[in-house]
Amino acid sequence: MAFITKTDMESHIWPEGMATISRDDDSKIEEAIQSAIMEAAIYLTRYNTDTIFASENPEKLAYANLITYIKDIAKWHFINVANVQVDLELAESRYDRAIKGLIQISRTVMPGWPLLEEDLDRPFRAGSNQKFNHTGF
Repeated sequence: MAFITKTDMESHIWPEGMATISRDDDSKIEEAIQSAIMEAAIYLTRYNTDTIFASENPEKLAYANLITYIKDIAKWHFINVANVQVDLELAESRYDRAIKGLIQISRTVMPGWPLLEEDLDRPFRAGSNQKFNHTGF
């Protein structure tokens, strides 16, 4: 099952609006959702997005704010097909807030969200040595 479905998008776009914009072609809304998920993943590089996006009910409810952000982004991508029955200013402001929310998530550690395990096979590592303690004599 998908992390976000066309039915989930009904909280952001009326079904009639989706049908009008897509001309009853579900692939358009699915493409917008997939684009939004991929865009969100760009901001969530510290998290194991494969695990997060594979979540199903009820465990995906732990990502409620992320789901809302992705739906805002998907709506923005989807309404680019046509702007019938859609408030473009509201959609744009919600898209902007979703991106800001993703940036905020990328700067913090969300409780319960799976972090990426450190890849020890990287060709190099950045950082510094442990600080020398002069008072240890």
